[in-house]
Amino acid sequence: MKKIELKVNIHCQRCSTEVLQSATKLTGIDHISVDGEKGIVTVIGDVDPVLVTSQVRKTGKIVQIISVSPHRPPEKKPSDEKKK
Repeated sequence: MKKIELKVNIHCQRCSTEVLQSATKLTGIDHISVDGEKGIVTVIGDVDPVLVTSQVRKTGKIVQIISVSPHRPPEKKPSDEKKK
């Protein structure tokens, strides 16, 4: 699993929706989030970062890869398991 962060020119809610719809067409994506104020799209899953970038560029947006890193799911605390 990879965590891919992209810098995308997002100006409005419609831009955000277009980016989400284009990226969700790819297979292997587990989670996508968009921060419209910062213009950052975060994609988590087993997918090629270049493929995600080219798919989002089809919407006419300017896209840059900020980072690609291995995704680590949040660790469960042992105290949470004892409460159950």
